[in-house]
Amino acid sequence: MLALAASACGSDDTGDEATTTSPATTAPASASASLAGTSWNLASAMTEGSSAAAVGSASLAFDADGTTLNGSTGCNQFGGTYTQNGADLTIALGPMTLVACADPAAAAQEQAITAGMPQVASFTMGDQLVLQDASGAALLTYDPGLAGLAGTTWTATGVNNGKQGIESNAQTGLATATFGADGTISGSAGCNTYSGSYTETGDGGLTISPLATTRKACEDALMTLESQFLAAMGAVTTYSIAADQLTLRDDGGAMQATFVLAS
Repeated sequence: MLALAASACGSDDTGDEATTTSPATTAPASASASLAGTSWNLASAMTEGSSAAAVGSASLAFDADGTTLNGSTGCNQFGGTYTQNGADLTIALGPMTLVACADPAAAAQEQAITAGMPQVASFTMGDQLVLQDASGAALLTYDPGLAGLAGTTWTATGVNNGKQGIESNAQTGLATATFGADGTISGSAGCNTYSGSYTETGDGGLTISPLATTRKACEDALMTLESQFLAAMGAVTTYSIAADQLTLRDDGGAMQATFVLAS
């Protein structure tokens, strides 16, 4: 579930140990193709009667369950539900964080998204996803986002602390994950490096093998992070990607780790 927040907009601090490699994008599809399991990055939004280019990392992801969605306005995260019937589409926004948008352009974009989503009546999906109102006018236009994990590298922004909560501190960004195109996973657990394998399914399922690590000793804070990170990765059964954010969950839906795409 999304928690209400009152922090200032901005990116999480991340480590720089890892780099990305040619991530895949969602393939073009016809207007009647299923939106389930697709991820998109905002390209433009109708703001005060004209189309304005996107600012920040605004995204939209349709969960593989065919009913729920999540995304970002560029300032805040939101959830919701959707119903698709061919090219017809309705969206109901749900919980949303409450970060203040300091940039006027970002604030206008957020208003366009939150006002436009409930007006969506249909869509077209090809090189871009275009959400349209009842008259067929474009409200929001999105570019394809990441379609899977293969060939991507991520830096942790939060790790399950074993007490049913995601924790982020000065050490969190030292944990990384690289998903190889060959099905291998590797990275830093905070202190030691690790390696293993992973399997993903088209419905957002993810299985990570027991991870092998080096055996270096570090300060207590790093060893605590490492222990929590390895336990969290071992519990993962699903993943979702929204723009440059990756969320890993267990089979009960509890978040185990969150990441930002490394650059």
